[in-house]
Amino acid sequence: MRKLSLFLLPATLVACGGGDDGPAVIDATGGGDSQAACTISSTNFNDAGMLQGAAFFEANPQNAAEYTITVQGALEAAEPTDLLVLQFYTGYEPFGTEAAPTPVVPATYNLTGAQTSFATCGVCARIATNATTTGSDDDYFATGGSVTVGAVGDAVGETLTVSLSNVTFTHVTINADTNVTTPVGDGCDTQITNASFTGMVMASAKPSMGPALSPAMRAAANKFRR
Repeated sequence: MRKLSLFLLPATLVACGGGDDGPAVIDATGGGDSQAACTISSTNFNDAGMLQGAAFFEANPQNAAEYTITVQGALEAAEPTDLLVLQFYTGYEPFGTEAAPTPVVPATYNLTGAQTSFATCGVCARIATNATTTGSDDDYFATGGSVTVGAVGDAVGETLTVSLSNVTFTHVTINADTNVTTPVGDGCDTQITNASFTGMVMASAKPSMGPALSPAMRAAANKFRR
């Protein structure tokens, strides 16, 4: 299975009103002459409330037990926006193995261990900074906290309900071939105290399974898993 982080900023998010003054320059060094320009807009999104966004479902045509549920929720009012991307991959811990995938079930999942790397996570939480319809700047990956699934939207047309609690993120690089996730270590971090999403699951707008993956899709901040 190759793992793709679907990147599609829904038109409903793009159309949201409000201004955007660009990314905040956060002093990630604690002062001095050298500063890291963190592209994340806030070091703490606090209680982000009910997120505006969209949810997508896609199954492997060769194995229906192998599927991906993707949630995208805007953390800012207008494009470009810091975009929360929450994905559930069957065939990865805690949803079985690639040889024997198990379904996503209602539960609270702690974002520790395997869940802190895109190469191994079955519950993958990240933030794509300054996201637009064509791409984004940086990836911030979860380092702790939890995700709760209330209603599992594991088919098109079903309702998905998820929430996040005390999730922390750090600036990372994600290898496009191996999905190995490496903290940058530049002090660029953020957190979401609470956030939730409820919505109907739609069919994926981009193919995420199989070998036919175009260079344009790679260029649009897509991430692949083996």
